[in-house]
Amino acid sequence: MEKTYTLTGAQDIAGKARREARAIVVTPVGLQGRGGIDRLNLYLNEYLSQRGTAADIEFIGSRGEWPDPLWVFTFAGALVRFAWACLSGQHDIAHIHVSTNGSALRKVVFGKVARLFRMPYVIQFHGMMSEEIEHERKPWFRALGALARNAAGVIVLGEAYRGPFERMGVKPDLISIVHNGIPDIGKNVSIPRPRQDTVNIVFSGELAERKGAHLLLAALAGMKDSPVLWRCTIAGNGELEPLAKVARDYGIADRIDFTGWIDIARVHELMRAADIVVLPSRAEALPLALIEGASAGAALVATDVGAVRDVAIDGVNGMVVERNAAAIENALRQLVEDSELRQRMQQESRRIYCERFEISKFAAAIRGAHEKYRRR
Repeated sequence: MEKTYTLTGAQDIAGKARREARAIVVTPVGLQGRGGIDRLNLYLNEYLSQRGTAADIEFIGSRGEWPDPLWVFTFAGALVRFAWACLSGQHDIAHIHVSTNGSALRKVVFGKVARLFRMPYVIQFHGMMSEEIEHERKPWFRALGALARNAAGVIVLGEAYRGPFERMGVKPDLISIVHNGIPDIGKNVSIPRPRQDTVNIVFSGELAERKGAHLLLAALAGMKDSPVLWRCTIAGNGELEPLAKVARDYGIADRIDFTGWIDIARVHELMRAADIVVLPSRAEALPLALIEGASAGAALVATDVGAVRDVAIDGVNGMVVERNAAAIENALRQLVEDSELRQRMQQESRRIYCERFEISKFAAAIRGAHEKYRRR
């Protein structure tokens, strides 16, 4: 199990200091994972660790990094550790991170174990929701509903997710909106960016169809005639050569830098150098890439999915567009060729980050939920 640290100063009803809530947190891989949920927990871990307080959170990776079907061994081991954590009395609450499809099916088992040992749990939903999903009510959706209805509290990433959980039967007062929070990676960056000869565009995400890297290349191909020079860095895990071939076919390979998977420190370096961060996803929850871009003071371009509008506010700090190459090209072209617009949006991104997405706000909200729903 991996440990992290907690805030101090909790009080009981009489106002006396008491021990902080101890939480067992179920996450996909663990603090070393590459996905957004694990990265979020790593940020939380680092923030609380820097405060030098007592270790009151333990992480369990429910799936691990094994390919199908070997992940079942990690799952079985994680379930045993989770059961012991519930039974031993050393923890006061379980915090279950859950997404869609297999994640929901796995996490409902953890929920049942928690109920068996009378451990209250909260769930934090990071997946995608749509009217089609609600209508079809797939097995994972029904499992998610059961998990949510039996939870002490439900944490969602934006207002767009409140309705679906209410329709699942969760009481409105048990649903809390908590925006993802990240460390301040832009505090020493000049914002707005100084004007340079080349505008830097950054894409950070898995190189899969859902994230839209192929669509981004099609949009950039339409900008070959722009009078302003631009370069685009595409960072993320996945197959590089198919994308590199697309870039060559479009005649823009000399303007594209493919990094492959890079660590968080390098991602932050890219964000600090970015004039524009773009994410043309087909489906999202509340993507960390956009929050990182906002923290670093980049203008944002994103498709209208999930809770994207909570961080990318159309016409304020970026542009929220339809998911097609023409719309993405138009937004990027405006920001590349209009330096005043780009700089104004960079300043707004930084302001929005400070108002909504600072790691201290996120940590306080999460630990507040642990205190509110802890086992008495």
